[in-house]
Amino acid sequence: MEKHTVRKKNKKRMSLFTKYYIAIAATVIAGLLVLGLVFSAFLYGYWQEKTYESIETATDDLALMLQTDSAAVPPLAGRVKTQTLVASLEAYARVNGCDIVIADEDENILQRNVGCKIDSETLKEQENNALYAEPRAAEKTVELSRYDSKVLLIYSLVKSAGKPIGEVVAIKEVSTFFPVMEDVLRMFLFSALGSLVISVAVTYYLVYRVYKPISQLKKATERIGAGDYSFRVEIDGEDEFAYLGHAFNSMARDLAALESSRRNFIANISHELKTPMTTIGGYIDAIMDGTIDRDKQDHYLAIISEEVKRLSRLVVAMLNLSKIEAGERKLEKKTVNLTQMLVGVMISFEQAIENKHIEVMGLDQIDDVIASVDRDMMYQVFYNLTDNAVKFTDPGGRIFVSLAENGGKVGFRIVNECKGISKEDINKIFERFYKVDRSGSRNSQGFGLGLYITKTIVNMHGGQITARSREGENCEFLFWVPEQ
Repeated sequence: MEKHTVRKKNKKRMSLFTKYYIAIAATVIAGLLVLGLVFSAFLYGYWQEKTYESIETATDDLALMLQTDSAAVPPLAGRVKTQTLVASLEAYARVNGCDIVIADEDENILQRNVGCKIDSETLKEQENNALYAEPRAAEKTVELSRYDSKVLLIYSLVKSAGKPIGEVVAIKEVSTFFPVMEDVLRMFLFSALGSLVISVAVTYYLVYRVYKPISQLKKATERIGAGDYSFRVEIDGEDEFAYLGHAFNSMARDLAALESSRRNFIANISHELKTPMTTIGGYIDAIMDGTIDRDKQDHYLAIISEEVKRLSRLVVAMLNLSKIEAGERKLEKKTVNLTQMLVGVMISFEQAIENKHIEVMGLDQIDDVIASVDRDMMYQVFYNLTDNAVKFTDPGGRIFVSLAENGGKVGFRIVNECKGISKEDINKIFERFYKVDRSGSRNSQGFGLGLYITKTIVNMHGGQITARSREGENCEFLFWVPEQ
């Protein structure tokens, strides 16, 4: 069993290009062979039909020259010797390449062309042939002992006063057509070989054109399977393979982004978990071994509590994100007063706002806005955007908020005075785990998940969120969702 497996592995596999090329080339060759056979059969049948018709016309003409409507005429033997008849017989025999004889009703040969092979025995043999009784039979060739090959047998009766008094018999050997047929087939063979060479070349080109993108896709899948997500398929043309190439390149880019996101995810999660856990572990060890005085333990326990809460927020954010991306968290829309929700969110940040002496503007000018949304998810959106604004607003700065309904849509806008976000960062802030570097260092309190989750929730509601920034002045977030 093991040896059989080894033999199968060692067996050289035929490439797809070779398979298609052989299949198409074999089809072309088979088509030419069939065409040659059909052409040969048609040519032989056509020659036989036209030759029969031509010789039959000759025998009918000769029989007509001998025919008379009166019984009181010279015997047939006397009429076949006329110069006109003899000359006509020779001419017909030479033009049609056949033997022609005139015989009486007793099968006695009265006249023949020069070099004629027909004798009395042949006449008796052909008289017993079925074609003699049915001269218009579909099969026009017979075998006669005097001739080496099959022959065309044609005859016409000579009549006097409506009664047969003799016959004109013509015989042409089929073998006389073979040289002509060989010449024609030779011409066909040369033409077929020329066509075959051209067809094989064209087939090679076409198969290569089809195989090339497949080969590239095969190579690309191998490279990507090996972890090289930078490989791209070269795209040429606008056909289905080009569309497939675009789709594959798009998939490769997505995989590269996913791989980068996965690595960043692991790095970020490791960092986000390591920092508070190191802090917690260090302080606990210090408390346990007495390094920290008992009167200072409450202070450090408060720090440990904050770090635990931070870890808890990270775990909750990851769980929420996982449920949303897995489709486990569905929208549960209810009629909600968004104005009251926004006010509640702002109140939860009251202490942080007062500590940084931030002035919130526009909140008192918002009318009641009612919409059908998922209460918990929309609260998360308001919370994340407000948290982001409060966190990065300069001390003593201002935050502007607005909430309004217009044309079946609910729009929310929040602007905070800050150092702003660069053009490079503004296009990436909604990516997972992306944290903007401000003042030379990344904010240690964030996880880079808030804006990503916010965008995901807004999109789930059928809305859209955008961000704009003026460096050195402010940063603005704006989203809208359908009212219903």
